[in-house]
Amino acid sequence: MKKIPFSHWLTPLLLSVLSLSADASELRYVPVNPTFGGSPLNSAGLQANANAINDYKAPAKPPQTSLERFTANIESAIISRLQSTAINSLFDAKGNFNPEMGTNVRAGNFQIQITTDPATGGLTLVTTDITSGQATSININALGGLQ
Repeated sequence: MKKIPFSHWLTPLLLSVLSLSADASELRYVPVNPTFGGSPLNSAGLQANANAINDYKAPAKPPQTSLERFTANIESAIISRLQSTAINSLFDAKGNFNPEMGTNVRAGNFQIQITTDPATGGLTLVTTDITSGQATSININALGGLQ
């Protein structure tokens, strides 16, 4: 094997490096995320990437047994019936609104107190859960045709 002298390969290398011109241009930052000023066309790709790396899985609920579904349906039907009874107590036989028909209505574990303000025509319903003591208030102003 024949050795190539050092000067034979160094000279072309130096000439090629020195002949390259160095061009520089201005660097500009352009955001990718549309939230920070990037192109809105990037949003689909960013969302796809986020979904691809998201490994969180919501905990699975155990399926309800037939007995649990049956019990839930009965509870729902009873609550619906109690609501209907409470609402029907606010109206007379002709279907006219009459708060005096039932200013305090008890439906199961719930106490409903109905008060009216004759000056403003407002109606306030305070529903209290007797077992826990929690209460919810509904204020209706300007009853209009209900009076």
